[in-house]
Amino acid sequence: MNRRKKKYSIRKILIAIAIFVGIISLLFIDISPIPKGKTESQVSIPVLSRNEKRALRRYNNNYHLKLAQTKGLKKPLVSKKEYKTNEKEFSRHYQLDKITDNEYYEIPHLSYSLPYLQAPAVEFLDLLGEEFCDQLEELKIRKYRFSVTSILRTLEDQKSLRKRNVNATSNNSSHYYGRTFDIAQTRFFERGNSKPVYSYRLRNILLRVLIKLQDKGKCYVLLERQTKCIHVTVR
Repeated sequence: MNRRKKKYSIRKILIAIAIFVGIISLLFIDISPIPKGKTESQVSIPVLSRNEKRALRRYNNNYHLKLAQTKGLKKPLVSKKEYKTNEKEFSRHYQLDKITDNEYYEIPHLSYSLPYLQAPAVEFLDLLGEEFCDQLEELKIRKYRFSVTSILRTLEDQKSLRKRNVNATSNNSSHYYGRTFDIAQTRFFERGNSKPVYSYRLRNILLRVLIKLQDKGKCYVLLERQTKCIHVTVR
């Protein structure tokens, strides 16, 4: 092999090695976008004022129940049997919309309820998510999602929940009628991250949005102490 051919072969080998190294390097580089804004822990959020606390207990469970019975399903569902038999027919028959994880909130595994609400309640959830995100943006905080933990319950669900949670009412529940849902008080998720963040700062931002929507006549809000959830019924 003459010198020119030898140099050409070495050059080809070096180029091949360089390409190989480049490909390997790309596989180990984190190319995910850097989140914009501050984390919730980097921003100071005021604690709830006395008036805000009053607003969050202005409407007790009786208000929620009366509203749900007036505007929601005509009567409670006995069990999940219809849902399990034919999910699409269940949704159509009761005129309920299924809710799933989206950019505003996450739905965890629901042991004692079904992920269904009437259309006005679904629209309200999205509105709440939008306004919560607007507040985060105004405060230059990264986008976080809240967690919806309990939605439409059947009579069997309530009975089972009563055995597990003594704070669950043994009487009628507004969760029977498709207008009520619960939000975890302090569990949030940064968008694109499945690890939960527990934060009273984010809770207070969300609660202030809910108070504003309550003042506009769009919902009733009840901050529950024992269950650590935010109880919401859509008007």
